[in-house]
Amino acid sequence: MYRVYVVDDDELILEEIVETVPWMDNGFEVAGYNTSPHTALEQIQKLRPDVVFSDLKMPAMDGVEMIRMLKGSGADYEFVMLSAFGTFEDSRAFFLLEGFDYILKPLQQAEVQIVLERLAKKLAGKPGRPLLAEPKGANPAFMEMVAYIKENFCQKHTLGQLSSQFNLSENYICNLFSKHYNSTLTRFVTELRMREALRMMKQTPKAFKEIAVDCGYSDYYYFCKVFKEHYGASPTQYRMENL
Repeated sequence: MYRVYVVDDDELILEEIVETVPWMDNGFEVAGYNTSPHTALEQIQKLRPDVVFSDLKMPAMDGVEMIRMLKGSGADYEFVMLSAFGTFEDSRAFFLLEGFDYILKPLQQAEVQIVLERLAKKLAGKPGRPLLAEPKGANPAFMEMVAYIKENFCQKHTLGQLSSQFNLSENYICNLFSKHYNSTLTRFVTELRMREALRMMKQTPKAFKEIAVDCGYSDYYYFCKVFKEHYGASPTQYRMENL
């Protein structure tokens, strides 16, 4: 799994981020967190996580300065900035430092989910195994679980639920998705949903909102964001340009 470090000077917000974001379902684990940017700076250099999620406005040292110092030490991390008070100059400074993404607070789970999927895809570094190809030598229980997910991709799946249902540990499931598909559970399900969305757009006259629901998205606007992230165009644009 990919390792995350989280920094926010507000203890309640920090706890909420650590405890409520679906890290493991997306192939991440929280390696550490702190309310002090100075302490965080030291711990990050020791722990060397894959990703740093940092608040922008903090006393003594803001998020951009912390990132600048980590970059200056030769660190090769991905950075995601969190802010409720971001200005154009703040975001410009962050992206000039090659930050990965910028999320406004209060955090919206849909926005965080998209960022996590993009992060997992970038960190994987290479395309995954074709979803319909059955990997050789895979654990039979894991392959039974994969078949179940493919048949029920419109339902919500979590590692906890699948772990109980198929008697496999959550970490083991994560490792098998990484090994056999170079993917995470969430990315795997998203790929299945997006394939079905595209098939329905091509082969049925259904409206986009209906397609979204049929593919497991109760929030139509979130569906549109995921679709655009996946195919590079909104459903409307894609249909106009390709179908």
